[in-house]
Amino acid sequence: MVSLTFKLKKWLKFLIERYPPIGKLFSSLMSLVEVASLELLNWISVHLSPNFKIRIMNAFRGKWGSRVVPLNVNIPAETKYLPRQEIFEIISRSHLFGIGECYCRTKHQNCQNPTHTCILLSPPQGKSLHDIDYRNVAFKNVSKQEVIDVLEECDKRGLVHQLIYFPTPNYYYVICNCCPCCCESLANYRRFGSPQVVQSDFLESTDLEKCINCGKCVEVCYFSARRMVNGILEIQKENCKGCGLCIRRCDSNAISLIKRKK
Repeated sequence: MVSLTFKLKKWLKFLIERYPPIGKLFSSLMSLVEVASLELLNWISVHLSPNFKIRIMNAFRGKWGSRVVPLNVNIPAETKYLPRQEIFEIISRSHLFGIGECYCRTKHQNCQNPTHTCILLSPPQGKSLHDIDYRNVAFKNVSKQEVIDVLEECDKRGLVHQLIYFPTPNYYYVICNCCPCCCESLANYRRFGSPQVVQSDFLESTDLEKCINCGKCVEVCYFSARRMVNGILEIQKENCKGCGLCIRRCDSNAISLIKRKK
């Protein structure tokens, strides 16, 4: 059975890599059933099996989840990166339907952050990150500035920008701005270590000589990469997902993002 499952996953991976439209089709279908699927998973977890949702998420490891991406303004100008790694670039080259309600915050209501923050893609959904360099489709039903304003406000509030993907991290169908207390993937990552959250292509870099050990960056580090120990900042780079939120909170300009080594 294990061997059959492995072969099936390997075949699907080959099929999606060989024929990108198939990946886009899967992503489009997932965008249509995601909310209903989450509702079903939550209901089963509450009424029948408490760990059911976590087991399903683990089963979909690498297939469904969220990919962290930093806001452009948090990336130093001297950093060398590919256009597909900028969230503004991703948005400007995506076919958008509009800005919708966040399912997770509306469902769980664990905080006072705004809910009108999900950037929805219009059909055919399921965009490949490999297309970003050359595709340029006009916005639909929402202005570019409106999207940028939402992203800026979410960044100030300490929300993590994530591309929700399926069936691989290269195919996404909605851009979310997530809080650690409500987000299905982020909250479960923090509570159970579920593998749905995929790191960005960047990594934090802190100049400890500039750091004043104020601890403000620790408040917005949801991945346990920064902590205060006896009044001194300690960094665990292996936990950093490269969201860049710590940069906005640093009054001494001691933090930057660097390209993650492959």
